Amino acid sequence: MAKKKILMMPVIHSKFNDKDLEAILLNKSKTLLTEKNGSPPSFIFLSGSFFDVKGFVYTGLRAWKGAVKPTDSEEGKRPLLEATFASLSVYLSSLLALQADFYFAHEEIKEILLEKKREDLWAIVSEKLPFISLPPKEMYGSQVSPISPYFVIEQDDELILGEIYPSAYLTKVISNIKTRFFVFFQYQGYSAFGFFDVLPERANFGFEEKAREFDKEPTVENLQKYANDAKNLKEVLIALIEAHNNAYLGQYLIEDYELLLNKLLESEEF
Repeated sequence: MAKKKILMMPVIHSKFNDKDLEAILLNKSKTLLTEKNGSPPSFIFLSGSFFDVKGFVYTGLRAWKGAVKPTDSEEGKRPLLEATFASLSVYLSSLLALQADFYFAHEEIKEILLEKKREDLWAIVSEKLPFISLPPKEMYGSQVSPISPYFVIEQDDELILGEIYPSAYLTKVISNIKTRFFVFFQYQGYSAFGFFDVLPERANFGFEEKAREFDKEPTVENLQKYANDAKNLKEVLIALIEAHNNAYLGQYLIEDYELLLNKLLESEEF
């Protein structure tokens, strides 16, 4: 019972939900993430915005066994998986935005040095901090990480694929989480997250591809068409961001995400 009192569960913020748009986004995601003759990984996609002081309102896509949508009732299964990932997305978003800034700086320095024919300097800079993330202090012993609790697997101007290190104590909240893979996507000042149970096939993520902008009137019909024509995961996440911004899918509120977040990031037992 103590665990239930500690964790802040999401509650319904907006009940409107276009089921056709949700189905298109889920089916397109599964198609893009499925290897040939394989099955798609379990995933939860989230796009959200801050609400009040410590509140966080988000829209989610769920294709993860055991994941349940939040309700206004305490009866039945609790949306523990969703609360965990929603809180983590708040925490990681600021770090990953900084990671993206490092990436831009890294690319600009590369262009300047190569333009001035200083490949020797570029060879040095390309191997040095602060342009890569490091594991947290738990993996270094007495040394302290300068930046993050995750490792970047692949990155471009818009999308980061990474893995959260075990120092984020997910398994103390949800014992059956085996992996911690995620994507972080930025679009016109907004962002979206994806969390996976295994490392997905990357062929359709859209790395090094420019995603189509959504430049039509943000109606449900236009979003459905855009999502249905999505060529990569970036475009699915753009559609999710637009769906959240226009409240076309159910929205959920975590009134105080710090309560759960603090427990995910500390080592003491619940």
